[in-house]
Amino acid sequence: MNTEPVSADQAESTRKIGARIQGEILRRLAEVTQERAADRMGVSASTVSRQKESLDGFCQLLAALGLQLASTDAVVVDQQELLGIERMALKYLQARVEAENRRAQG
Repeated sequence: MNTEPVSADQAESTRKIGARIQGEILRRLAEVTQERAADRMGVSASTVSRQKESLDGFCQLLAALGLQLASTDAVVVDQQELLGIERMALKYLQARVEAENRRAQG
């Protein structure tokens, strides 16, 4: 458990990330419409409207927990996986350049 005080920069970063998450949710809700989202959830459109009232706090919580949004068709990898992919790509590209250099010299 981390008991260090939260810096002003950390709090501001969390606020900004929370606002970005909220913006993404509201944009997507506008695209889908409250009525359609409510139908998918099995609730009334007014329920969705009421849920929007507490959206800011929920988005701040997501940001404070270090969580982000991703669409259902997104592929999400963590930083370690991305580093591994980048290393494999680098090795592949290095081998390709070396092969091309040998071919040009030979």
